[in-house]
Amino acid sequence: MIQNVVHNLTFEQIQFLNRGPTYVPPCQLHILSKSSFTLAQLVTKQMVPLRQQLTKLFTKYPVDLSRRMNFDTDIQITFNESFLGPLPPMLEHRAFYEKKLIQSIRYHLNKDRLILRRTADDKNTYYLGRLDELQQKSNEYIENSNSYEFIGIIDENNTEEKYLKEVIQSIDTGLEKLYQRKLINKDYLIKFSIQKKTNVKLPYVDFLPGKDQEDNLLVEPRFSSYRRSPIFALASYLEEILRPLYENHSQS
Repeated sequence: MIQNVVHNLTFEQIQFLNRGPTYVPPCQLHILSKSSFTLAQLVTKQMVPLRQQLTKLFTKYPVDLSRRMNFDTDIQITFNESFLGPLPPMLEHRAFYEKKLIQSIRYHLNKDRLILRRTADDKNTYYLGRLDELQQKSNEYIENSNSYEFIGIIDENNTEEKYLKEVIQSIDTGLEKLYQRKLINKDYLIKFSIQKKTNVKLPYVDFLPGKDQEDNLLVEPRFSSYRRSPIFALASYLEEILRPLYENHSQS
């Protein structure tokens, strides 16, 4: 862990954080639930992404319906057996201990206005520093970068839903104009149109900390929820076309 601030964390808490952001405390699903019924609900919810992946897999490769149903049933049974069974006492003790440890770390971070975030180099390392310093660096990055343009502030009058609607309308209007001018065909109009798509969200930009050669704090932007962005399909298509051209040009 990279420490860039005076803190009140204990040696025990630091040891835990030195495991890095890839470490997942075991069996937190069990101790978050207050009853076996609640746990069953949580397990069912956790099963949803797996079912979605299986559906995509079965759609891609032709599989007999009866075999598909049997496989789906077996997966559900195995999944339930893995998560709904009682925890061994030692593992349960460890799960509760680490839960309390995480809660105590969060308390100290909030109390002292510190921030804990993984580093921009994507290594298994945390950065511990002052929240206001990271916010200042992030604001400076936005102000000095040519890659971003200020559009507006999200508040009660200008909600995220309003901005999202405007972005969707702007993209669909642009696509319709290209179609009317016969610059794209009907297939592309349908493929990249967003109006009828659900679960679309504006992506959030976050900043991950790092250090330069002189040990000064720097930040790098990262987008979250980009796959649900209104422009994801269009951006992916353009990248597929333009990336080979860029790589060939940069290597020549």
